[in-house]
Amino acid sequence: MNSIATAGCFSIIKNNEGNILLVKRRDYPIWDLPGGRADPGELLEGCAVREAEEETGCCIKIAAKIGEYHLADENDMQHIYSAEQVGGELIAQGPETAQTGWFDPKKLPLLMVPNRKRQIRDFLSAEGMVKESVKTSYIVKFLRAVIRNK
Repeated sequence: MNSIATAGCFSIIKNNEGNILLVKRRDYPIWDLPGGRADPGELLEGCAVREAEEETGCCIKIAAKIGEYHLADENDMQHIYSAEQVGGELIAQGPETAQTGWFDPKKLPLLMVPNRKRQIRDFLSAEGMVKESVKTSYIVKFLRAVIRNK
């Protein structure tokens, strides 16, 4: 059995209005949850906290683990957490972040990292909120083509 090559840690940060914090990436212009790859030996929750602060300026506290999502094509395991902001100030942009913004979970941007809408729906489902079904296969094909052409 193959071992997982990388681990990504991402946070779903919700504000008092029920909106979710997203970041627009600098490397390719799509929206994502704050997060990234864990450093060797780094605790997964610690990675999620570090990445959220680096990408958004917000200090967060992990509330719960939402799930683990294995991306076989990239040999990657993504760990998704729910979190709350406990400090810091939201930045408009940063070294890895072209833009930040709060979004209604029922009106997420069209161009998002594949599987994020599913992960957000899983989070909302766990909270007992109504899910919204969105197909992302065409977005996956588009993003793979963009990445190959870089």
